Amino acid sequence: MTTPGADEAREKLLVNLTPELRRDLRIRAAEHGLNMQDAATSAISLWLETPSAPEAETKGSRSWGVFLPAGTPARFTQECETRGLTKVQGMAQAITLWLQAHPSPDVRRVSQPVKRILVGNQKGGVGKTFVASGLAQAMAEMGLRVLLVDYDPQGHLTSRLQIPGLPDGADSLLKHMLGEADKHLARSLVALPHERFGGRLHVLPASKDAFLMDAKLALLQVGRDTCLARALAPLEDSYDVIVLDGPPNLGLAIDLAINYVQRRPGELIDHSGILMPVWSDRSSFDAYEMLNEQIVTHCRMTGAVVDQLGFVINAYDPRKGVVTRSFYDGWHELTTPGQLATIRDLVEGREASDYQVPLLEHAPDSEQANVMRALAKELAA
Repeated sequence: MTTPGADEAREKLLVNLTPELRRDLRIRAAEHGLNMQDAATSAISLWLETPSAPEAETKGSRSWGVFLPAGTPARFTQECETRGLTKVQGMAQAITLWLQAHPSPDVRRVSQPVKRILVGNQKGGVGKTFVASGLAQAMAEMGLRVLLVDYDPQGHLTSRLQIPGLPDGADSLLKHMLGEADKHLARSLVALPHERFGGRLHVLPASKDAFLMDAKLALLQVGRDTCLARALAPLEDSYDVIVLDGPPNLGLAIDLAINYVQRRPGELIDHSGILMPVWSDRSSFDAYEMLNEQIVTHCRMTGAVVDQLGFVINAYDPRKGVVTRSFYDGWHELTTPGQLATIRDLVEGREASDYQVPLLEHAPDSEQANVMRALAKELAA
């Protein structure tokens, strides 16, 4: 979720943008050490100085919102009218110009903390485990070191990857959060053996004591808000990305996960945050409203800044009728956060879960696998 900075007044610009340009802008901005909103501001400034910008591709544009310095949206809109362009074409031209003027550098300009992504939603059964696992697989396949945390006490992620549980003698995540562990948390990790992931994808399995997490942590008097961050801190230097498969509730455990993915000092907007799988139905909209309320309340009470990375519309099937299609359009109309990917309801995903095989191993050339790769490329920036 691209949110306004506290250092200057900003206004929201609503415009349609192709997913390809949005993705390229996010990636290139991160490569140059810029927040996405600052890159968009720079792009518009460049476009304003280029009166004869070439026409850009706009087919497939979707709603998108970005916060710009006060006055910039009005100036951009007026200049589009002067040039006889739609805002969609004007923004596409601006971003295309900026991408051409700012090629990928050889070395990332600004170092960042480990990327932390919570895959969360209050509603169960929307595909949190499927998305968290597929995203982690795609990131590992592209060369990143990834830790995938089964943070759901039901342990679906652990079982779907054919992991029997914690290794012998290992301490659970909860024990580390409570300060009761005897061994390093790295002793609890399991590496997926598939050659595709090159030994870069490790899993922290679920433990049965996670069902008691809220009750036990409620008794913790000191340092409760940061106990998850303290438990995972010893592992962070070993990974590029940490992905948490969140539980289907809004209890204390999810509050701690929200706190863990908050923006750290010097961290770029949308580098870490919450990714939300949803369905095209009313209950998913209701669930998001509850999750969003919890995020807003948490930020207000703690002073944290938590970025909502966007929605992944999962198990979409337009044949289910006009109501399903209307809710699908409703997710696309939300601009902050926006819709990042659509995963259609296809057999490969169900087979991978039933056979307990990673999706990218079971069906590496499938449409769903390629959607995961595109999502990973964008979020890895």
